[in-house]
Amino acid sequence: MNILMLDTSAAIEILRGQQPPTGLVNTPYAISTVVEMELWAGVFHAGGVAERKKVEALLKSATVFAFNRNEAQESAKVLAELTRMGQRIGDFDSQIAGHARFLDAALLTANERHFSRVPGLRIVSWRTSSRGGATMV
Repeated sequence: MNILMLDTSAAIEILRGQQPPTGLVNTPYAISTVVEMELWAGVFHAGGVAERKKVEALLKSATVFAFNRNEAQESAKVLAELTRMGQRIGDFDSQIAGHARFLDAALLTANERHFSRVPGLRIVSWRTSSRGGATMV
Protein backbone atom coordinates (compact mmCIF):
# COMPACT_ATOMS: atom_id res chain seq x y z
CA MET A 1 0.00 0.00 0.00
CA ASN A 2 1.87 3.08 -1.21
CA ILE A 3 -0.68 5.81 -0.53
CA LEU A 4 -3.24 5.75 2.27
CA MET A 5 -5.89 8.41 1.76
CA LEU A 6 -8.29 9.52 4.45
CA ASP A 7 -11.90 10.03 3.54
CA THR A 8 -13.83 12.68 5.45
CA SER A 9 -15.11 10.23 8.08
CA ALA A 10 -11.56 9.07 8.91
CA ALA A 11 -10.30 12.67 9.02
CA ILE A 12 -13.10 13.57 11.42
CA GLU A 13 -12.20 10.62 13.67
CA ILE A 14 -8.64 11.99 13.87
CA LEU A 15 -9.94 15.52 14.54
CA ARG A 16 -11.98 14.07 17.41
CA GLY A 17 -8.78 12.68 18.92
CA GLN A 18 -9.31 9.04 17.94
CA GLN A 19 -6.25 6.96 17.10
CA PRO A 20 -6.22 5.16 13.75
CA PRO A 21 -6.33 1.36 13.86
CA THR A 22 -3.26 -0.11 15.56
CA GLY A 23 -1.48 -1.16 12.38
CA LEU A 24 -1.80 2.36 10.95
CA VAL A 25 -0.79 4.59 13.87
CA ASN A 26 2.54 5.65 12.32
CA THR A 27 1.50 5.29 8.68
CA PRO A 28 1.77 8.53 6.67
CA TYR A 29 -1.50 9.47 5.07
CA ALA A 30 -2.81 11.67 2.31
CA ILE A 31 -5.91 13.79 1.87
CA SER A 32 -7.72 14.82 -1.29
CA THR A 33 -8.51 18.50 -1.69
CA VAL A 34 -12.14 17.33 -1.85
CA VAL A 35 -11.82 16.11 1.76
CA GLU A 36 -9.98 19.31 2.62
CA MET A 37 -12.96 21.30 1.30
CA GLU A 38 -15.38 19.26 3.41
CA LEU A 39 -13.26 19.85 6.51
CA TRP A 40 -13.13 23.61 5.86
CA ALA A 41 -16.90 23.62 5.30
CA GLY A 42 -17.27 22.20 8.81
CA VAL A 43 -15.01 24.90 10.22
CA PHE A 44 -16.88 27.71 8.46
CA HIS A 45 -20.29 26.24 9.21
CA ALA A 46 -20.04 25.49 12.91
CA GLY A 47 -16.39 25.43 13.94
CA GLY A 48 -14.45 27.97 15.84
CA VAL A 49 -10.83 28.83 16.40
CA ALA A 50 -10.07 25.48 18.06
CA GLU A 51 -11.61 23.53 15.18
CA ARG A 52 -9.69 25.63 12.65
CA LYS A 53 -6.42 24.85 14.43
CA LYS A 54 -7.21 21.12 14.43
CA VAL A 55 -7.90 21.16 10.69
CA GLU A 56 -4.74 23.16 10.00
CA ALA A 57 -2.67 20.68 12.05
CA LEU A 58 -4.20 17.69 10.27
CA LEU A 59 -3.52 19.22 6.87
CA LYS A 60 0.10 20.00 7.82
CA SER A 61 0.65 16.39 8.85
CA ALA A 62 -0.75 14.93 5.60
CA THR A 63 0.22 14.96 1.97
CA VAL A 64 -2.55 16.85 0.21
CA PHE A 65 -3.29 15.78 -3.35
CA ALA A 66 -5.00 18.30 -5.61
CA PHE A 67 -8.15 17.28 -7.44
CA ASN A 68 -7.46 18.05 -11.10
CA ARG A 69 -8.56 16.97 -14.59
CA ASN A 70 -7.47 13.33 -14.40
CA GLU A 71 -9.08 12.94 -11.01
CA ALA A 72 -12.23 14.60 -12.33
CA GLN A 73 -12.42 12.14 -15.20
CA GLU A 74 -11.94 9.12 -12.92
CA SER A 75 -14.58 10.50 -10.55
CA ALA A 76 -17.01 10.87 -13.45
CA LYS A 77 -16.40 7.19 -14.25
CA VAL A 78 -17.16 6.28 -10.64
CA LEU A 79 -20.34 8.34 -10.69
CA ALA A 80 -21.48 6.75 -13.97
CA GLU A 81 -20.69 3.21 -12.75
CA LEU A 82 -22.60 3.69 -9.52
CA THR A 83 -25.52 5.36 -11.27
CA ARG A 84 -25.82 2.40 -13.67
CA MET A 85 -25.81 0.04 -10.68
CA GLY A 86 -28.36 2.16 -8.80
CA GLN A 87 -25.81 2.59 -5.98
CA ARG A 88 -24.96 6.31 -5.93
CA ILE A 89 -22.96 7.58 -2.97
CA GLY A 90 -23.15 11.32 -3.58
CA ASP A 91 -21.02 13.66 -5.62
CA PHE A 92 -18.33 14.47 -3.03
CA ASP A 93 -17.84 10.83 -2.09
CA SER A 94 -17.71 9.92 -5.77
CA GLN A 95 -14.95 12.50 -6.14
CA ILE A 96 -13.06 11.14 -3.13
CA ALA A 97 -13.38 7.58 -4.42
CA GLY A 98 -12.37 8.59 -7.94
CA HIS A 99 -9.37 10.50 -6.63
CA ALA A 100 -8.19 7.53 -4.57
CA ARG A 101 -8.81 5.13 -7.44
CA PHE A 102 -6.89 7.34 -9.89
CA LEU A 103 -3.90 7.44 -7.51
CA ASP A 104 -4.24 3.70 -6.80
CA ALA A 105 -4.45 4.69 -3.14
CA ALA A 106 -6.17 2.72 -0.42
CA LEU A 107 -8.97 4.73 1.18
CA LEU A 108 -9.14 4.71 4.98
CA THR A 109 -12.76 5.16 5.97
CA ALA A 110 -15.13 4.73 8.87
CA ASN A 111 -17.85 4.27 6.26
CA GLU A 112 -16.64 1.18 4.41
CA ARG A 113 -20.18 -0.01 3.64
CA HIS A 114 -20.73 3.18 1.66
CA PHE A 115 -17.44 3.09 -0.30
CA SER A 116 -17.54 -0.67 -0.86
CA ARG A 117 -19.97 0.03 -3.72
CA VAL A 118 -17.14 1.51 -5.81
CA PRO A 119 -15.62 -1.07 -8.17
CA GLY A 120 -11.83 -1.25 -8.03
CA LEU A 121 -11.47 0.93 -4.94
CA ARG A 122 -9.18 -0.44 -2.23
CA ILE A 123 -10.70 0.24 1.17
CA VAL A 124 -9.17 0.06 4.63
CA SER A 125 -11.67 0.03 7.47
CA TRP A 126 -11.25 2.42 10.38
CA ARG A 127 -12.66 -0.37 12.56
CA THR A 128 -10.07 -2.71 13.95
CA SER A 129 -9.94 -6.40 13.27
CA SER A 130 -9.88 -8.96 16.07
CA ARG A 131 -6.06 -8.73 16.06
CA GLY A 132 -6.15 -4.96 16.51
CA GLY A 133 -4.93 -4.04 13.03
CA ALA A 134 -6.66 -2.35 10.15
CA THR A 135 -9.03 -4.41 8.07
CA MET A 136 -8.78 -4.35 4.30
CA VAL A 137 -12.29 -4.49 2.86
